[in-house]
Amino acid sequence: MNKTVFILLPFIILLAFSPLKAQMLLPSLSSSLEKYPNFNPEYIKKHNVKTITFDIIDKKDMQVAVDKGLMHYYEFDKNGLLTRFFYTVIAKTVVQEYHTQPVYKKRRKISSGGVYYKNDYVYDTISTRFYYDSNQRLILSRYNDGNYYEALYYEYNHENQVTKVLRAKETNASGYKNVFQMGIQTVLSDERFQYIKTGDKQYKKLCLNDESRIFKEVIVTNNENAQPVNWNEVFTATWINQESKFAYNEKKQLIEKNYKSNTGDILTTKSTFEYDKEGNLLTEKQYRNETLMNELSYLFDASDQRVKSFLDRDHINKTIRITKVFYTFW
Repeated sequence: MNKTVFILLPFIILLAFSPLKAQMLLPSLSSSLEKYPNFNPEYIKKHNVKTITFDIIDKKDMQVAVDKGLMHYYEFDKNGLLTRFFYTVIAKTVVQEYHTQPVYKKRRKISSGGVYYKNDYVYDTISTRFYYDSNQRLILSRYNDGNYYEALYYEYNHENQVTKVLRAKETNASGYKNVFQMGIQTVLSDERFQYIKTGDKQYKKLCLNDESRIFKEVIVTNNENAQPVNWNEVFTATWINQESKFAYNEKKQLIEKNYKSNTGDILTTKSTFEYDKEGNLLTEKQYRNETLMNELSYLFDASDQRVKSFLDRDHINKTIRITKVFYTFW
């Protein structure tokens, strides 16, 4: 599944256990090594944030920073919910030839001019739109890359647990990219979920495929604050097992998450989180198999704890991504 399509699902799970409502950023419970933050809807709503734009510059070690015009753009409704996310990617690099004119000073030529070359970039825009029901639960996310559309549809029970996720490839019959009219819909997968309470702080989640057969069982164990401390996933037809563990500080903030899987070679990931005295997410370190992969650091505006910028240090590729953050308001 495309990462962009399901970006919000871990975010929704996290909100149910979010202990602090003032901070702008919330760490994710997802096991993937995410490079970008989740936004707290309560903060977004309180501060009337309408859009957030990430202006991104990449820099390799020992080289000058290069601005390639990359950006991430987020739109929110007045309830603080994300309604649209899109970002630019470089589709093609074109090398252009430029000529400079001769330079004269007091009628004397001091430079004959010359030729230089510069990279010009052609961009594609990839977007996802999000739709909610009257209870502010995500019911549809639709991913778009050019003429390709892929959607996820969600259903819930009375306890706000996801009971169905339908994934479908769709076509837009409107002829306009910004106006979606359903053409052909092809179902790619249909997953159902059942929940069985097994203790005061534990329940079992049964995952069923489109033939109503159980393909995975997940044992979820919570702490006294109803925050998950362990997810144990077992695929019933194979020997595949995945386990996630979570630890919190005295303020109920997530400080560490660990993931282990035996899908092939043994894979372990770990993320650690540090906060400032205001409760804002200050740094995040991401590890894979005990190797530090990425380190994120955030800078805040002291007046309203709004993120001004953040740095993402890629320790493997020896690069740093510098992101400046801009806002508009309702």
